[in-house]
Amino acid sequence: MKAWYNAKEPQEQRIILILGVIIGLSLVYLLIWSPLSEAFLQKNSQVKAKQQLLSWMEKTGKQIISLKPQSRLQQRSTGPILSTVDRTIKTAGLGQTLKRLEPQGNQRVQIWFEKTAFDTLIIWLGKLTTEYAYQIQTINIERLDQPGLVNARLVLKKG
Repeated sequence: MKAWYNAKEPQEQRIILILGVIIGLSLVYLLIWSPLSEAFLQKNSQVKAKQQLLSWMEKTGKQIISLKPQSRLQQRSTGPILSTVDRTIKTAGLGQTLKRLEPQGNQRVQIWFEKTAFDTLIIWLGKLTTEYAYQIQTINIERLDQPGLVNARLVLKKG
């Protein structure tokens, strides 16, 4: 190859040398620089997406923590479950749809609602579980023809 190169005119040698450098630089660009650059850009966009997700999760976590005041855990009912449930039913505005409230010992109560608002019922149950540490032992909800109204049977147990 060296003999072939030396046999060429000096002007041809310069052209071959310049073409060799251009081809070498092109190969370096195509085989090394371009793939590395694309990989870097892709990883950079993935990092930005993960940072945005982390930021959203931290913000949402703070919101969740702020929605759950620490003092609520101290509101656990020490009185009879029947009186607490009866009082909270009336406070939540479910008193008119309450059909039956039956104690099952000191720790459990069975409740029947007819034609009650589903949303109000769920909010009331959420309050009982978070503020008073009651547990829903069983629940049966029957959807009615009227939108938003249900019949419900449930058993609550003290925490």
